[in-house]
Amino acid sequence: MNWVEKYSIIAGRIPDPGEPSSEEIYMYLITALFLATFAASSVAQQPASVTPSRPAPAPLQVANPHYVSLQLTQDVHAPADRVWARVGEYCDIGKWAFPDCRLLAGDGGYGSERNIMNEVQVGKTGHSYTYTQPVRTNAKYNLYHGTLEVVPVTAKTSQLVYSFFYDNSMLADDAARDAEIATRRKRFTAFLLNMKTLAEGGKVPSSAKEAMPPSLTPDQLQTPNPHYAVIPMTITVNAPVDAVWARVGKYCDIGEWGIPDCKILSGDGGLGTVRSIGHEVLVGKTRYSYTYTQPVREGVTYNMYHGTLEAVPLTDKTTRLNYTLVFDNSMLADDAARSRDIDNRRARFTKMLENMKVLSEGGSLPPEALRGGASAARPASR
Repeated sequence: MNWVEKYSIIAGRIPDPGEPSSEEIYMYLITALFLATFAASSVAQQPASVTPSRPAPAPLQVANPHYVSLQLTQDVHAPADRVWARVGEYCDIGKWAFPDCRLLAGDGGYGSERNIMNEVQVGKTGHSYTYTQPVRTNAKYNLYHGTLEVVPVTAKTSQLVYSFFYDNSMLADDAARDAEIATRRKRFTAFLLNMKTLAEGGKVPSSAKEAMPPSLTPDQLQTPNPHYAVIPMTITVNAPVDAVWARVGKYCDIGEWGIPDCKILSGDGGLGTVRSIGHEVLVGKTRYSYTYTQPVREGVTYNMYHGTLEAVPLTDKTTRLNYTLVFDNSMLADDAARSRDIDNRRARFTKMLENMKVLSEGGSLPPEALRGGASAARPASR
């Protein structure tokens, strides 16, 4: 008698002749046990569900940059508005530095390109503009940026400010770097004197200008046919400009109103300061504005992305915040893809402006406000 028959007898009955044999029952139980064990083992060995992480960014084209900034000034006996009207248009450089300047693209505002080294305007305020040069195929990108600004001093006087920022790590040694800075200082000090002459009603002789630099050819440019997109966004804040800028205008204040956990990687908040968000570098700065960009990365086509945050006084109690993005979107597949990208950027940065308004007016933000959540911000108590 086998163990199945013994079990049946113990249970109080003897198997009927038509029932499965003990051997069949035995094999069935063994098979069922094996399958159950195999299934449990298979489930245990399945990998846990993992949320895919974003790929690491490509390495920087210049791993160890040596950023340098230079600021030149020139007093002018004319009010700021008159000075800017005389020398502040994007191709007015043809009057005080390089003759025959003309626009290759744009209307003189954001995204405009002039025929002097294909320079692109990437930042702008009422009395300033910031420009850069495009990436070339045969050289490391030195992140060169220039900012021309006029600052009111009195009702009848003003000061021209010309600031430069770039990476001079490509030069051979400190002696070469010092020589380059000295040459730049001498050239642009002369240009500032030319601007002063024009702004005060004088004329600049041709001998005081330099020859036009050679134009860049398409094969010298990483992107021969760029398509610059500009996204202007504004919001009105019920607070004076100084209070607004003190609350949201420091370079890592973006950690409070836009992208959390911002850290300064190098610099003091002025030109050349690098923050942890996209390794973004501050490349232009005025009293109530800053312009930033991201550095070139190996193997990645540079889209010339720049952002400018600006505070403009409207009254003694109100301010307008401007956030303007400019970038080359020619790399995207078609017009539909470009439109989607612009819409997404506008939605994200408009939300950031709304967050800045809340903070500037004394309110507070829930954590979700920095992650695209829908929780309501808390305004200041009245």
